Amino acid sequence: MKRYTVALMVALLCVTGTASSVAYAGKKKQLSQQAYKALMAAQESLEKGEATKAIGTLKGLLIKLEKRPYERAIILQSISHAHISQENYSAAIPPLKQSVDLAVLPDEPQQQARYNLIRLLMATEKFTDAINQLKIWFAQIEQPQAEAYVMLATARLQLAHYQKAIKPLRTAIKISKNPKESWYQSLLGVYSELKQYDHCTTLLHTMLKLFPERPNYWRQLAGIQLTEDKYSDALATMELAHLRGHIDTEKELLNLAQLYLHLNTPYKAAKLIETEIKQGRINKSEKNWEHAANAWLLAREINKAVAALEKAKATLRNPQLGLRLAQLYIESQRWQEAGKTLNTIISDGKLKSADSGQAWMLLGIVQHETKSIAKARTAFKQAKKYKKTANGAKQWLAFIDQT
Repeated sequence: MKRYTVALMVALLCVTGTASSVAYAGKKKQLSQQAYKALMAAQESLEKGEATKAIGTLKGLLIKLEKRPYERAIILQSISHAHISQENYSAAIPPLKQSVDLAVLPDEPQQQARYNLIRLLMATEKFTDAINQLKIWFAQIEQPQAEAYVMLATARLQLAHYQKAIKPLRTAIKISKNPKESWYQSLLGVYSELKQYDHCTTLLHTMLKLFPERPNYWRQLAGIQLTEDKYSDALATMELAHLRGHIDTEKELLNLAQLYLHLNTPYKAAKLIETEIKQGRINKSEKNWEHAANAWLLAREINKAVAALEKAKATLRNPQLGLRLAQLYIESQRWQEAGKTLNTIISDGKLKSADSGQAWMLLGIVQHETKSIAKARTAFKQAKKYKKTANGAKQWLAFIDQT
C-alpha cells in the first residue's frame, strides 16, 4: 500500500494545508480546508486498503467543486491514483485525462500528470490516444527522456506503423548514456520487417560490439548476409562466431561446412566436420561421415576420403557407400581392399539393379589388375547382363581374349 500512498502524495505536492499555496501563472493557488480534509480521509482509506471508499469520498467532493478547477484537478488525479491502487487502469484514465485537460496545475506537475496518463493509455493498449498525448507532451518538454521516445516507438509498432517507429528509436539510442539492449532489438526488428537489410547489417555490427556474447546476433548477421548473397561476409561472420563458441549445434556446424564448400574451400569443410565429429558436436552418422568424405574428395585428399568412407561404412552397412569406397580403393590402387569390399556388397545382394552391373564391372577390373584373369572374365560376364555396363563389359572381355 505504500506505493499508492506515495502516488497520492505526489498529487498533494502542490498543497501543504489550508494556508498553503503554490505559485502558478503569477498567482497563488490554494486548496480549501474541505478539499484538504477529503484528501486526507481518502489517503487514510487507501492505507487501510479501502480504495472504493476513498473513491466515493473524493467523488462526493468533486460534485461541489464545479467552479474550482484547481481543486478539481487535484481531486481527479487522486481518484485516478485510487483506481490504480485497485489495478483498474481503464477506470483510472478518464479522471486523470480530465485533470490534464483542465490545464490548471503548475507546469511540472501538469506534464508529469500527462506522462502518467500516457503510461496508462499504453498499459490499456490505447496506442493511438497514447501517441496523441505524447505529441503534446514532446511539444511542451525541453529535454524529453529517452524512455519517452521508446514509448512512442512502441505505440507505433503496436499499430504496425514500422517506418514511423524508426526515428524515435534512433533518437532514444542517441540521447541515452546507456541505451537498453531491447531498444536495439526493437530497431533491428523494424529494419527486418521493412527488409532494410543494409540498416540491419550496420546495426548488428554495432550490437555485436556492445553485446559480443549474444549468439543470436551472430546468427542474424550471417543470415542477412546470406540473404543478400554476400557469402564471403557470411563466412567471416560465422567463422568468428565459431571461434567464440557461438556455433555449436550440428545444423549450424554443417551449414558452416557447406558454406566452405560453396566458397571452394573443401579442405576447411572436411576438417571442420571431422573435428566436430570427434568432439561430439556432430553425430557419428553414416551421412555425416559421407559429408566429410565428399569434402576430402573435393580437396583431392583421397586417403582421407577413404578413411571417412570406411567409418561411414562401419557405422551402417550401406551397399552404395561400399561401392563408392571400392571406387576410391581402385583410384588408390588398393586392389586387395577394393576386391574384398566388392565381394562383400555383391554377396550381400542389397545393391540396386542399377548399381549391380557397376559392382561386377569394378570387380572385374580389380581381378584383372591382380592377374586373376579367370575371375575377371566371370565378373565381366556378369556385368554384361546389365544395360548400363554391357558395352564396357564386352570391351573388357574382348581385351582379355586378345591377351
